[in-house]
Amino acid sequence: MLHKKLVTLTLFLITMFFFISCAKKDDDSSSSTSSFAPPSWIHGAWVDNVSSSSKSGYKFDSSDVYMVFGGTLSAGLVAAGGATEHITSTDSEFSFATGVTCGSGDTSTSGNLTYVFAKETTSTLKLTGSSTISCGSIAETTLTKDTSL
Repeated sequence: MLHKKLVTLTLFLITMFFFISCAKKDDDSSSSTSSFAPPSWIHGAWVDNVSSSSKSGYKFDSSDVYMVFGGTLSAGLVAAGGATEHITSTDSEFSFATGVTCGSGDTSTSGNLTYVFAKETTSTLKLTGSSTISCGSIAETTLTKDTSL
């Protein structure tokens, strides 16, 4: 059980690093506002309650997604300039892909992480996903609605 928590935490930290450090800004000043629009049923915070002091997960609003780590929010992916591709948005599923880069300079590798959030109940989501790069992955996790964030 401890091993699973450490693996989940490690993968979460890697993902957080991608969101914050590897986001590329679009230098095209003529670009319009983002079309990233999570459906209303997913708005709010969804966390994996490993313990009350180490909440990790995601928070959605009408135009952005934030990572929750240790009970605190990161900068929004869209606001930070992270490129996202809105894939699905239904009454029970929301998914998006974001570009990531591992390494630097001549040894960097680029690819995509695809996040799929499926509504199980009004208070639980199942997170799954896929990766096109070997240095990143998305661990299958059940997330619970958290109204304290």
